[in-house]
Amino acid sequence: MPEEPAEPILYTQAGCAESTKVRTWLRDRGISFTERDASSDPDAAQALAATGTFATPLLVIGDDRVLGFRPEVLARILRVSR
Repeated sequence: MPEEPAEPILYTQAGCAESTKVRTWLRDRGISFTERDASSDPDAAQALAATGTFATPLLVIGDDRVLGFRPEVLARILRVSR
């Protein structure tokens, strides 16, 4: 039986339209995730920087990273419909 994906961590910043799209996409599909706002939380900003980018949205799912709003990639990794 395939392993369930790890709970996603969504790195966002205030005012980021792409972050809003990813957040909405996940919620519309009932996908649980942890949101970390790098613009207001220094620990989140440090964790985001440790991934090698300061860009958002960044969705981290186990070893996978999805930068930006890419519904086809999100659907494949999370095994849900677009």
